[in-house]
Amino acid sequence: MKRSLDYAVLVLVVTAFCGVMPLAQAAPAGETSVSLGAEYTSGDYGTSSNTKMWYFPVTLRYETDRYMMALIVPYLIMEGSGNVVASGGRHGTPRPNPNPTNQGTQTDSGLGDIELVASHVIAQSDAGWRVSLGGYIKFGTADEQDNLGTGEDDFSVHLAADRTYGNNTLFGTAGYKVLGDMPGVDYDNVFFGSVGASHRLDATRAAGVELYMEQAPLPGVDGQSELTLFLSSKLEAKTRLTGYVIAGFADGSPDWGLGVTLKMSQ
Repeated sequence: MKRSLDYAVLVLVVTAFCGVMPLAQAAPAGETSVSLGAEYTSGDYGTSSNTKMWYFPVTLRYETDRYMMALIVPYLIMEGSGNVVASGGRHGTPRPNPNPTNQGTQTDSGLGDIELVASHVIAQSDAGWRVSLGGYIKFGTADEQDNLGTGEDDFSVHLAADRTYGNNTLFGTAGYKVLGDMPGVDYDNVFFGSVGASHRLDATRAAGVELYMEQAPLPGVDGQSELTLFLSSKLEAKTRLTGYVIAGFADGSPDWGLGVTLKMSQ
């Protein structure tokens, strides 16, 4: 049953990406941007020791009012006992059967998992709602021996919806993720979702909140539940700075974190 569901999800991912690629050639010119990020998170992820993660992504993004494509290349620094492995972005997951002789703290760094994301608006209503279909691939480019990744590819599809009311915007996502299995580990595929709102403070600034949740990938491990508060400000016509703080409410999420992103558009 799981194998059949995996294949179905992979077909949806391929369909989403193939549907976006021709549009990228036929649609009017959109906006190209480069974003530089820096993020720090800390948590025990349900283990007996704390793991600190520094995440530095570089994101190349192209978008119009109908579709979006993005390539994310991150650099990671992991500090901990080695019982937690990075699993994409700020997220970590307990490593099954960690080395019992390693009781000290180790620091590992290097290229993280490269991610490719795409979405396309599939429906718009007169009431202002917009619905998008998205696909995601996380390539297992990070070194699993250094706890920088699982070494396996992950795939996901999701639906996203948003609506703007004056200075306020509501948004949310719901999706399904197929996780690649490390040697000797059978990860469960997971559902995930988010809901949030933002408020435009003035012509250059906006603030918002987002709640993200995801199922646990292993029995006996907590899922993810975290709240992000953000403040975004336009520094120039095509430059935007966003700062945010993270609070985790489950062992599958970091206890806390903070970050900043600088987006530069052409």
